[in-house]
Amino acid sequence: MTQTQIILTQQMQNPIIHSFLHRRDLTTQDVTYLLNPNETHQHDPFLLKGVGRWIDVLHSVKGHSIAIIPDYDADGVLSGTLARVGLSLFGFGDAYLYPPKTRDGYGLSKKSIDNVLQARPDISVIVTTDNGSNAHDGVLYAKEKGLIVLVTDHHLAEHPPCADAVVNPNGHGDNTYPFTHISGTAVIYKTLAAYAHKYVKNPDVWHDFHSLVLLVGISTISDVMPLVNENRYYVKESVRMLTYFIEGYSVGRVLGYDDTPLHQYYRGVDLLVTTLNQHGKLKYGIDADTFGFIIGPMLNSPRRMMGESELSFQLFQSKRSDIADTRRSFPSDDLFVINEQRKVYVQMLTTALFSYMKEHGGRPLDYMIFNARMREGIAGLLSGNFTKKFGLPSIAFGLDEGMSQNKHDRINVDITGRQFLTGSARSPETFDLHGFLTDIDTAYPGLIEKWGGHAQAAGITIRAEKYDQFRAVFTSRFIAVMAEQMTHQEESSAFNGEYVLTTDAYDRLMQGGATHKSEVVPLHRNTSVFTNQTLWDAVRFFEQLEPFGNGFPRPSFSVAIAMQDVSRIFYMGAEKQHAKLMLSNGLTVIQWNGAKLFARPEPVETDKEGNPAPDDRMFVVTGTLGINRFNGDESLQLIATDVCDITPLDESKKEGATA
Repeated sequence: MTQTQIILTQQMQNPIIHSFLHRRDLTTQDVTYLLNPNETHQHDPFLLKGVGRWIDVLHSVKGHSIAIIPDYDADGVLSGTLARVGLSLFGFGDAYLYPPKTRDGYGLSKKSIDNVLQARPDISVIVTTDNGSNAHDGVLYAKEKGLIVLVTDHHLAEHPPCADAVVNPNGHGDNTYPFTHISGTAVIYKTLAAYAHKYVKNPDVWHDFHSLVLLVGISTISDVMPLVNENRYYVKESVRMLTYFIEGYSVGRVLGYDDTPLHQYYRGVDLLVTTLNQHGKLKYGIDADTFGFIIGPMLNSPRRMMGESELSFQLFQSKRSDIADTRRSFPSDDLFVINEQRKVYVQMLTTALFSYMKEHGGRPLDYMIFNARMREGIAGLLSGNFTKKFGLPSIAFGLDEGMSQNKHDRINVDITGRQFLTGSARSPETFDLHGFLTDIDTAYPGLIEKWGGHAQAAGITIRAEKYDQFRAVFTSRFIAVMAEQMTHQEESSAFNGEYVLTTDAYDRLMQGGATHKSEVVPLHRNTSVFTNQTLWDAVRFFEQLEPFGNGFPRPSFSVAIAMQDVSRIFYMGAEKQHAKLMLSNGLTVIQWNGAKLFARPEPVETDKEGNPAPDDRMFVVTGTLGINRFNGDESLQLIATDVCDITPLDESKKEGATA
């Protein structure tokens, strides 16, 4: 038994850790991998169906002019960049990386092919990244033009296009690859790795090619791939690589790069580091969240706000002369500014949506399908915000902003006269959106014009005249699915965390008949947050298991809070929009943008002497537990992800509510 396994065996005696491993069905061997993923945990790229033919066709066209047609999202930017650099390293010259525009349609379309041939008439080979499996018309059009087409993709697909070769672990009967949940960037990386295994013998080239794992890791997070299996290696290795770029950064190094595709890629990473440092985004170090909340959104921001992603592609194609020209801003600086504008814009739309719902009343279920005047690339973010708030699948159909400045003419506007509506869908991790839309498409032929995507995200187009019918079908079928699931479930509980941290409020709720199936962690009476060493050891163990994310969520904790038991409450942020509650057991609870939730409603009731009445509100807060480190001190804090108001109504309030 290794030293790591001995330590793990000891840690597994901790009841919280033991419960966590049991819930996740994790063995000691699994945890060993989670803690120390390495290069050997990658699957053999030759297990990808069709990869042998793909690399052989590629090798046969060495010396031909190649164009890369990627998707226009972050995974497309990263996969396209990886293909360009990888092909250059393997002796294929500097391939033309086409910067797609959203108005030209997704992926390999007739328009994108025409644009490529107009820009580079000598092109004879098309390589796709993060798209192409469902581009039957585009591939056929390319073949009619005499082009050789090599497709790499990871989107779900049933029938292969008539390309010269296709690699897609999620399509065309590929049941040979053991882990299908990899990004489009990972697919092209593994495909080129297969090429290198067969045709590249130079170890220096292999070393340079390995540096492209950084792009794979960023794409894994930005495209919300599950953080299990080989994806953990890609992400952890990417964090290590970006740390290297940060620690070894210098202006001289940025200016010292030449203009080969490899060095342009390095320069792009250094420019990102420059910009993020200037804005204080790296002062607390980097982790997977740096990819998911900063870099990924920056790369996505141009296509969301301007309908084209060229600026993001330019970041990794910057020339030495561009950087030396003091009159020009860095692409990374421009991306940062656009992303900040995107945040403000999305927040405005989100506020408008929730205000509309409040004004018009009804259930959140009634708003799962909605439309909004907004920029084309924002629909998915707005849908995602709805889904995050209500835990429901949703589809936001985007309409042109037009000239209307009326805030009441932005959500669910009149669509008369429109021909098609295009939307973006999102769903909670526990709901299979792809399967649900497949069932609708099968049961109602012609209701959906076209669609595609993953289990948690999809793009969809319908005819405007069928909008109301589609909304009715989507909502009714979802209600039916949920009703069927509820018949097989026991009564739900507000305590939906994997663990419950006890409080006096918890005791009162249990005495009142509340129930839950979570494991109890004592945290009051004789055991406070300062003395429960079992809890501290578990939280430290969970820190070692980073990164958490899709497919491998952080362990969740619930705590009952009676506001009259809260020792102190602070409001933080520039607008005092965040709430920080100090509980009597020493636990800190933070709710971002939760000031209004925990603030006492006005006017406050008073007794005959004018004293404020006791605050009888009660909440169950569920979130993630972590260690806050400040000035050498450590404290446990719960970051809320869900808050349930369970305030009991007194008899007079019950009568008023009934009346």
